[in-house]
Amino acid sequence: MKEEFYRTLRSSIWWGVLVLAALLPFALSSYYLHIVTLALVYVALASSWNIVGGMAGQISLAHSLFIGVGAMFSSALLLKLGINMWLGLVISAAISAVLGAAIAWIDYRFRLGHLSFVLITLAFAEMGAIIVEGWEFLGGASGLLLPRDAGNFLRFEFGGGQGAFWVMLVLAAICVLVNVAILNAPLGYYLRTIRDNEKAAQAIGVNVLRYKTMAMVISAVLASVVGTAYVRYLTFADPYLLISPVITIEIVLFATVGGLGRAYGPALGALLLVPLGEVLRGKLGSTLPGLHYFIYGVVVVAVILATPRGLLPLAERMWARWRGPASRAG
Repeated sequence: MKEEFYRTLRSSIWWGVLVLAALLPFALSSYYLHIVTLALVYVALASSWNIVGGMAGQISLAHSLFIGVGAMFSSALLLKLGINMWLGLVISAAISAVLGAAIAWIDYRFRLGHLSFVLITLAFAEMGAIIVEGWEFLGGASGLLLPRDAGNFLRFEFGGGQGAFWVMLVLAAICVLVNVAILNAPLGYYLRTIRDNEKAAQAIGVNVLRYKTMAMVISAVLASVVGTAYVRYLTFADPYLLISPVITIEIVLFATVGGLGRAYGPALGALLLVPLGEVLRGKLGSTLPGLHYFIYGVVVVAVILATPRGLLPLAERMWARWRGPASRAG
């Protein structure tokens, strides 16, 4: 009975948070609505990366490539060939899936160590950035300016800030739910086995190539879809933002601070750090240049030193401490 009560309580809390989040556009100004929307974008991206980096233990820096494919390629298909962005989203996701599978195969074929895998994925990301900046079809270094958002959903238009917020909320929820589903499915157990001891996993019959490829493909497809929605919200496909390895480093930071390998950890990290960074920049960026970066860095370092495993495990320990006296009192 007690376990059922706490399970119901946790479920009610999450549903309550989701309902309150859906009502935020009616209560926030456009500035703060943009910050929350941006946080949801990074919730989705960090959750998609968590499948590879957290569950499978592969620190991939290639996710800017998948985000860039989703953003730049779908925009180019719309502007240069007149292809609807919904179809462009599917095509870009398929390309990202192929690239993700190729990276996973290279990792397995050459038995790359953790550091080698990081460097290989970084090289893929850098090559993608060079190709985009030098290919006129994708806008080159100048990027691509998308048509005005008129609110026609069939043309992949969201209708301004409120519509974009709800779309990003749905995408963030999907990415988190995919994490939950994987963690509770055999795939999640296989990925954690590979992460903890790949040789032992292979020795007991786990198909390492299959499950690494599945993780990378799912992660790449989610990142590509979010990239397409993100560029539609921005209305400008900026290669220096959307296909830069810097965006992957931010994703890794949010996932690490929140809690690697946990379903809700990356979401927690993004929801806390993205608004913090944006508010600090808005309040202090013009007062003393660089001060907001310093404060943000100090906060991140302090959090990592205080909770090396992330904020979510800390919250779980606090919940367990509160639950212990409560259950004893009951």
